[in-house]
Amino acid sequence: MGPLEGLMAVLDRPFVCGDLFDGVADTIFFVKDGAGRYVAVNQVLAQRTGFQSKEALVGLRADEVFPGELGLRIAAQDRLILENAHSLKGELELHLYPDGREGWCLTWKEPLFDRGRRVAGLVGLSRDVRGANAAPDETLALSHALRVAQDPSGRALKAGDLAKRAGLSAFQLDQRIRAMFGLSAGQYLMRLRIERASESLRRTGEPISQIALDCGYADQTAFTRQFRKVVGLSPGSYRRAKASPGR
Repeated sequence: MGPLEGLMAVLDRPFVCGDLFDGVADTIFFVKDGAGRYVAVNQVLAQRTGFQSKEALVGLRADEVFPGELGLRIAAQDRLILENAHSLKGELELHLYPDGREGWCLTWKEPLFDRGRRVAGLVGLSRDVRGANAAPDETLALSHALRVAQDPSGRALKAGDLAKRAGLSAFQLDQRIRAMFGLSAGQYLMRLRIERASESLRRTGEPISQIALDCGYADQTAFTRQFRKVVGLSPGSYRRAKASPGR
């Protein structure tokens, strides 16, 4: 048992992050079980969804908490993560709340695994998008573009292609992505490709040359060069390291 596991084993309430995030007014935090039911949340989520307390959300699914299509979409998103061990990395979403308010946020979700490496739940957070100063229709266009970039069919897209998909100029796209992620549009797309490649290297036995093509690189050499620059290891070394015991 490692230091983290040892600490978690003796805590009265392991998911103390819910209390920690109570004081972060622009962030929703949550933990869900294998059926997509809330087991821990922060006070911000309770307030925004009209519940009197955090405890009132425990045992409910997203489609029982959020209104209409939003609740159904979040529940479907949870099922995808729970059934396929997928991660969600900074997805731009428009959240509608029961009191009629709406707001853009960036959402991250990660699967939680039991000791047998089976998905046992998920943990996530949604952070309000502030400072983008974009008109609603422009933000909606950016949301569409980011969804395209995060979809497998968009793996070979370049920043200019993404701007056209969003109906924005290259400058507008770059400024919006910088405001949200602190990265240029090109850096954001590169990060997505590296994250996808890393996941494939960890979870599949696909040849590295095929992973390179699937992630939008012209060839294995170009992929290896960028992967090594960003990660510090060649793709093959990274795969071997992640396959080693204790990793």
